[in-house]
Amino acid sequence: MSPSPIDPNLTDGEISALAEEAYLYACPMLIAYGFFHRQIAGPAAPERQALNRFTHFRELASPALNNTIPWVNTDTLYSAAWLDLRAEPFVLSNPAFEAHRFHDIQANDWFTMCFLTRGTRDVGNGARTYLIAGPDWTGAAPDFVDEVIVAESWIIKLFARVVVENEQDAGAIHALQDQYVLHPLSGEAREAAPLDLPAPERSLFVGPFYECPTPAFIRAFNAIMPMAAIHPSERELFDRFARIGAKPGARFDEAALSAQHQGAIQAGIDSARERIAARLARLGEPINGWTYPLDLRGGREVLAGSADAFLRRAVLAKYAIWGPPAEEVVYMNCDVDAEGAPLNGADGAAYRLHFDGPPPAKGFWSLTVYDSETRLLAAHPSGRYKRGDRDRDMARGADGSLTLFLQHRAPASEHHANWLPVPEKGFQVVARLYWPDPEVLSLAYKPPPIERVR
Repeated sequence: MSPSPIDPNLTDGEISALAEEAYLYACPMLIAYGFFHRQIAGPAAPERQALNRFTHFRELASPALNNTIPWVNTDTLYSAAWLDLRAEPFVLSNPAFEAHRFHDIQANDWFTMCFLTRGTRDVGNGARTYLIAGPDWTGAAPDFVDEVIVAESWIIKLFARVVVENEQDAGAIHALQDQYVLHPLSGEAREAAPLDLPAPERSLFVGPFYECPTPAFIRAFNAIMPMAAIHPSERELFDRFARIGAKPGARFDEAALSAQHQGAIQAGIDSARERIAARLARLGEPINGWTYPLDLRGGREVLAGSADAFLRRAVLAKYAIWGPPAEEVVYMNCDVDAEGAPLNGADGAAYRLHFDGPPPAKGFWSLTVYDSETRLLAAHPSGRYKRGDRDRDMARGADGSLTLFLQHRAPASEHHANWLPVPEKGFQVVARLYWPDPEVLSLAYKPPPIERVR
């Protein structure tokens, strides 16, 4: 049996505290690895994508298609890629877009945090070229590159989004997707070399978020962490983690731990998981039943100067995986009516949502219904799962007001265009405001409550 990796000078309480801190730190990385394993690294990966190449999603998500991410977006067509930046940087070019069409690109690091958004909001709709490099890159960018982006990890997740204007829009967007260019700096796209990433066995993980709620999480941490650089501000932190055997690339055998040390580490893990669950249960003071915790959105600035930085990052990964910064899009979610009762479409229940004016967004806005338990799209015979500003047929008042009818069965014909179908069970509504107005970011905007009328 291997010798124990635990510093013998640590008390059980100190071991638990370090395990708690390490678990909070590692949680989002393990979630990212879960997606990576399913899409790239796993045997016969069920959501197989090619490494270092875009996978273009040609249809909007539906209950039967690409419905694996909580609160999946049904407004845009995606192109997605996992990049391995260890060998060299990549060049990414986007085409020019029509003046009216919202688009953006986004990149998230190995901890699921967004470190890049560029698009209509900040650089406009012209063609642009980016060089995306790993943490240690020191080269010079070619003259044709508009901007150099340096990631904090060697494995990153890249997205490109283009808004869908209507059902006839798909062909135009497919043509735009095909104009994205992604290739290594040294030349054109080529087959990626086999990835020499130590792969923790799937049996270590439980659930769709690839959680590892046992001392074996340190073994997973050690195997996966080498795909990210240790930030200069975190070197002391890693020196502390090493005292319980959490060291990037190091071997860790939880079976070598004494029962006492296993119990101490498990206590720290349990405390971390309880803190994450508690924070998820109180994501901010609801506004008319709507919650939108802006303090969880963004990149490294989320961590700056915060005593609970890694807790917030872990909560963000579980609350809104791959979430962009609030300046790009705000998600508001509501799962209760105006009286505080859970939204539920069973037994003929009907709800009304009245806006005095359109939600304040310069890009676009939408309202989408999800199953309250899974946060996935729930099948409905109508095939309709959202309403938004691009639904020109919706009836609006002369003053710009808008009323939506939320119920399982279709309402009277005069309200059909404003009908947002819901399942015959618990549901929640997510409002997306792309390029939100300042009043949203300051929490001055008060979204209206969802009122039960039957």
